[in-house]
Amino acid sequence: MNKNLVKKSILDAFLELLTVSKYEDITVNEIVENAYVSRVTFYNYFKNKDALLDELLDQFLKNFNKLQKSDLHLLEKMTITQKKDTYQGLYPYTYKILDFFYCNKKLVRAFYNMNHEKLDFMQILQKNYHDHFSQALPRPFYKALEASRIEYYSLFMTNGVVSIIEKWFASNFEEDIADVVDKILVLLITNLSALYSELDSI
Repeated sequence: MNKNLVKKSILDAFLELLTVSKYEDITVNEIVENAYVSRVTFYNYFKNKDALLDELLDQFLKNFNKLQKSDLHLLEKMTITQKKDTYQGLYPYTYKILDFFYCNKKLVRAFYNMNHEKLDFMQILQKNYHDHFSQALPRPFYKALEASRIEYYSLFMTNGVVSIIEKWFASNFEEDIADVVDKILVLLITNLSALYSELDSI
């Protein structure tokens, strides 16, 4: 069997087990039984189940970060004081991010529900989003405003957005993506406008 297919089979089996069992209760024996591979084959690919968890998370974050960076300079193309135009400009990008979560909801739910010392999923998401947001802010902010001021705004906005997303995860993605996007953009644009107003007053 193709090596990539073997690895995928092991990862898929592990993910399926995560949807029905606690991480700490899952054994390598269960994983290999569900992946239809031997223990020897498992250890050819992974050191232990922690390595499996790391692989799943790394793959997810790699795709998430790639998506976030797909238009890193989006804010620089907008007049943020025009809220309607900003809403329309940010909508497709924000929808794409939430659609990514929805398309990977089995994995997201497994991460979100995991009570494991190595994985605070929402904290990881917040950090990744915060790091991206800080890079996406147009450069004039960093020239005109104190770094600490920008940091407070960034923390406030990214924590707010992630809280909305967490509520969506907790409801098992019950709410329509478009409605969640609307809630996020109303919060984000209101605070972005305030930040731009502060820049204009200098």
